[in-house]
Parts: sequence; structure tokens; C-alpha cells
Amino acid sequence: MGWLWHRRLAHVGMSTLKKVMKKDLVRGLKNITFEKDKLCSTCQSSKQVANTHPSKTFMSTSRPLELLHMDLFGPTTYTSIGGNNYGFVIVDDFSRYTWDKTEVAHVFSKFAKRAQNKFNTSIVKIRSDNGREFDNITLKSFVGIKHEFSATYTPQQNVAVERKNRTLITLARSMLDEYGTSEKFWAKVINTACYASNRLYPHRLLDKTPYELLNGKKHNISYFRVFGCKCYIYKKRQHLDKFQKRCDIGFLLGYSSKSKAYRVFNEAPGLVEETYDMEFD
Repeated sequence: MGWLWHRRLAHVGMSTLKKVMKKDLVRGLKNITFEKDKLCSTCQSSKQVANTHPSKTFMSTSRPLELLHMDLFGPTTYTSIGGNNYGFVIVDDFSRYTWDKTEVAHVFSKFAKRAQNKFNTSIVKIRSDNGREFDNITLKSFVGIKHEFSATYTPQQNVAVERKNRTLITLARSMLDEYGTSEKFWAKVINTACYASNRLYPHRLLDKTPYELLNGKKHNISYFRVFGCKCYIYKKRQHLDKFQKRCDIGFLLGYSSKSKAYRVFNEAPGLVEETYDMEFD
């Protein structure tokens, strides 16, 4: 059962899941034993150990949105199903809560306004590398938000988002590999990896998940399912004859950020949709 939940929870490492379980950091995960008593072939083929940077032993921020780390990765080899070739990752320094987008300037403008309204606080600083994609008029126009840049060719100075990028990509690679899901779904799998990491990775110093630090409550993860698994999607919006089949076949891509629903690819119309009326294989 532990290995099934490892797959359901985006191939997050067993040690992390064991810590989440032991410290009761989420709801919906009970009486599961997480032991790395064998190799996960998907993780083994998708994750590599790289040189690490020294970890901080103190908190440099005191509240959410005080400092946001930003980074852009791409262009990717494959264009996403939505037509994008870049991924834009934003990490809150205090909670380590992560947002992933597919463009930079106007997306950040909308994100900043929405985040400040939702959490009733202001963004003080943003930090990015020295890439020219961030040094533009739209970002400069945010009065009151200080924009810091890391030194040229020194991504370690923006290590929070650099590490998060690496984590998201390794989780995404693992999930794509398990069922041989097409690389054109890379943006959806990055979104799912981000969704899972916000609810599973404990803050190293504060011992709470990013979700709890930002929202003030533990998240119930009992509804998680394996990325890419087969699902049967109820034809809810169609008028069906008595002997027509009641569902379409598809596979899981992730979770809705706006409602209690799953995000799936419906193979019949060839579209991504969000629905709650489905059964998983």
C-alpha cells in the first residue's frame, strides 16, 4: 500500500512521505507504512543526484509574500498541449508555496494582484536570476515591489526556486514515465507536481507543509490518484439513448485548482476537461 501511495503522491520520496505521516502533516493518510524496501524503477530512471548547495539554518523572512523567488525554464523540446514552451515558477520564501505559470510579464501582473488580495498582504521583494526575460517594463512598473537580481552565472543566489525547479522536473519526469504519457502534457504534469509538492514537502525549519503555512490548515490528500492512470468519464452533458455507453475513456492529468474536480484527458473528443463524475482503474 505504501508503494501505491508513493505513486499516487507524484513519486515524492519515501523519506518525505514517512515524515509527513509521522508528524501528521496532512489529512486522509492513515495507517500507511512508507518503507524503501525496494527500488522504484520509475524513480530510478528519472532522478539523478546532483551537487547540492549549503542549506540555510535560519529564516530570512517573517511572513508570506515578503519575498518571492522567480525562475523561468525552457524552451522545452516539446510544445505543451496548450501551445507553450516555457515554464515560469514562483516560490514564496517564507512558506515555500509554489505557483507554476507558462508566461512571465502579464501573468505575473495578474498573479501579484490576485495573491495580495487573497492573502491580504503585500509583496515586498521579488528575486530572479539575471535573465533578460525578467528585466522588462511590465515588472519594473510594480511600484513598491523591489526587484533583486542574482549575480550573473550565480543561480545559487536564487537557490530556493532553482531547487524547486529541479524537484518539479524530476517528479514530472517520473510521472510521465510510469504510463508512457506523451511529453506534450509536460505543462499539466508540472502543474500536478507543483500541486503535490505544496501539500507534501514539509518546511525544513517550520515543520509544516507550504499549504498549511499559507492557508492555516492541513490538507486532506485522500483523493489523490496515480498520474496517467486510466479513467472512465461519465457523459454528463450529453443526451444518451438507452443502449449507448455511459462513459468515455481517458487518463488522469491532475487536479482542479478552482473546484473539487479532477483534470483528465478525454480521448473521445481529444480534450482536457475537469470533472468529478468518473471512476479510476
